[in-house]
Amino acid sequence: MKNDGKEAERGFVEHWTRVGHIQRLRDRKDLMGINKGIRVNDFAKPSDFLVSSHDVPLHYAEVKSTMHKTAFPFGNIEDGQSSAAQQEYLRGSSNYKFYIFSYHLGRWFIMTCERYAHELKMGRRSVKFEDLEPWKK
Repeated sequence: MKNDGKEAERGFVEHWTRVGHIQRLRDRKDLMGINKGIRVNDFAKPSDFLVSSHDVPLHYAEVKSTMHKTAFPFGNIEDGQSSAAQQEYLRGSSNYKFYIFSYHLGRWFIMTCERYAHELKMGRRSVKFEDLEPWKK
């Protein structure tokens, strides 16, 4: 199975469509599709989505997936996403979350911007799934 992220993203969108509000922040790949494959320039977005529900405050949501058995590698995070998550942390905000699907475990996890910043500060290049909060959708 090839992990292009689309299957995890579909599940994420279906969930938030059912329980709350979801807004996609279009990226260059989306714009190329809309423009029939014509290459376009675009500015980096902080995340893939903005999401909220009646019991979950509005926040940036970046959807990631991995085939790795035990951990999520930070190499899967783009520079603009990393920067946005760290900026939210430095502001004292928890309005940025990574939603990570492990294909090996068949489970979702949440990594807050606080956790991400902490792991980077410790010099880590990944975070173990056992150290992340399971996402109970």
